[in-house]
Amino acid sequence: MRHRSAKKEAEYKLRRPFVKSMLEDFPICQACAVWARHDGHSVVRERQSVDVHELVRRSQGGSILDRDNCITVCRPCHFRINAEPALAVELGLAQWGMRSNPSVELRPE
Repeated sequence: MRHRSAKKEAEYKLRRPFVKSMLEDFPICQACAVWARHDGHSVVRERQSVDVHELVRRSQGGSILDRDNCITVCRPCHFRINAEPALAVELGLAQWGMRSNPSVELRPE
């Protein structure tokens, strides 16, 4: 297993209390209602949040410590967001980062 750099390790030490705070502030999955509406369900099953999902992935420049970049989700919704990224973007459950946005053309200057 690859070890984290000292800088990343420091960031992850801040991440643990951040996740705890997010889950306390938003105990119900923020994605369940979005998926239910998309799927045409009139009744929403509210599941307990267990994960914090970054709208813009870390690998694409998203911050793991920015509340504006994070939502709390249940595990089934988190799996679905990752399994259907284009649809998740369309529904506002994810955002393309600069490196992965297929609609952005990078032009040499």
